Amino acid sequence: MRVAGMNEMKIGEQKEKCCSQCPYARGTPKEYLDTRGDNGEAFIGQAVTASLLPCHMVDPDGEGNAQVTTGQHQCAGAAKFRANIEVEKLPEILGRLPADAINVFSDAAELLAHHKGWSLDSATIYLREFKNQWRMGYEQQMIALNNGRVQPLQIII
Repeated sequence: MRVAGMNEMKIGEQKEKCCSQCPYARGTPKEYLDTRGDNGEAFIGQAVTASLLPCHMVDPDGEGNAQVTTGQHQCAGAAKFRANIEVEKLPEILGRLPADAINVFSDAAELLAHHKGWSLDSATIYLREFKNQWRMGYEQQMIALNNGRVQPLQIII
């Protein structure tokens, strides 16, 4: 799939299976996640917004710069997590997979608890406090899109 724009982009296909170091997969060791920084909130935020997420196991320059816009596969864990938490109104360009609560975190609290090494209760309380901030950010993004301040991608198939 290609996207029209100043520089045409080739969007990678949707992977079907999570990689061994997927941040959305239950089986990814916390020790590995710790080497990537404290990103639990970022992974949740990317999942609930219209973010194109590459499988980070494909890294052409070895610098952590995986890019789905260079034809790399879209992250299977992100697609399954989005299905698990029932994210709606995502652009067609984003890959879709069925929900999978066995291999992928079933909700944001589980993901955050695993990434931060917190109890599920602590993660739930934390998320309850910040949920409105994330929701407001998403709503602002949609308002900007609807008001023409952000241009949607044009897909060329």
